[in-house]
Amino acid sequence: MKRTESEMLENQWDAENMETDPEVIASYVTYAVDDRRSTATITFNRPEMLNAIPVAAFERVGDLVREAEADDRVKVIVFKGEGEHFGTGADAAELGHYIGYKNGTDKASRRRPSQRQRILPDRNVLSSGFTRPIVESLKATICQVQGYCYGGHFQIALSADIVIASPDAKFTHPAFRYLGPAPQDMYHWIEKMGLTTMKDVMLTMRAIGAEEGERKGLVTKVVERDELDQWVADYAEAIAVMPLDSLMMGKSMMQVVMEARGKGLGAMTGWVGHGWATNVAFEENDWNFLKERRAKGVSAALADRDMRVAPYFRLSNTRSEEA
Repeated sequence: MKRTESEMLENQWDAENMETDPEVIASYVTYAVDDRRSTATITFNRPEMLNAIPVAAFERVGDLVREAEADDRVKVIVFKGEGEHFGTGADAAELGHYIGYKNGTDKASRRRPSQRQRILPDRNVLSSGFTRPIVESLKATICQVQGYCYGGHFQIALSADIVIASPDAKFTHPAFRYLGPAPQDMYHWIEKMGLTTMKDVMLTMRAIGAEEGERKGLVTKVVERDELDQWVADYAEAIAVMPLDSLMMGKSMMQVVMEARGKGLGAMTGWVGHGWATNVAFEENDWNFLKERRAKGVSAALADRDMRVAPYFRLSNTRSEEA
């Protein structure tokens, strides 16, 4: 009997260290459609963890985007986060496990996964799983961002049509800190913010603030936090006046232009290059996230890494200067 992809991947995932229960995943990423406003809202609902969500929950995001895209009631898809932050990406406790790294508590479990073990999860989870459906959505997409917008949540913002952010919003990908200038959505970085900004952020591993993001082209508009809901609703309403056919044809033509500019090839660098990035050879004195996580736990490891640089380059709110 032919096995499904999920059944095959279970053999390489470290399932004990990953959350896969469908009911739990659905509680972390909720979905609602407002017929009157022609809007579907995807909400990250794990505020006690700064909306960090399991890897499997990002796959749910992609599934929900496809569902909204096929629903004629919907013209606009809104992404938002409960609590103080939009989201901090995948739960750091799971990082590495989905491509086959085990818990690292014994010598046998520290063996590096083969490249063939990395390819399908990298392609199907990191790319096809959630960013590609957003980039290629023929419905309009809006990110409502407050506080941290890191990791996979930052990839969502890069992929969306419109980003409305509060002044305290910060954007980056912690993978730059774990792995160096990893190839996460380099195409969208360059398209939205330019090569100079991409190099600045990837090489120094800093976050950028909302106002800098607006100047550079990542953020559409910066508004006060207590005005976020209304501004997003107003944008969605303005878009929803357009006939659905016109909207979807227009988004289709945008896709044609993006393909001509190299989107397809550029997107492949994300999952092809990720195999390189997760196969780094660490020297004795290099900071190694997986090793530090094993020794100190996630929170202490990340706090230690943050304190190794000047406040301007830290990912926490201890940063003393906005860009």
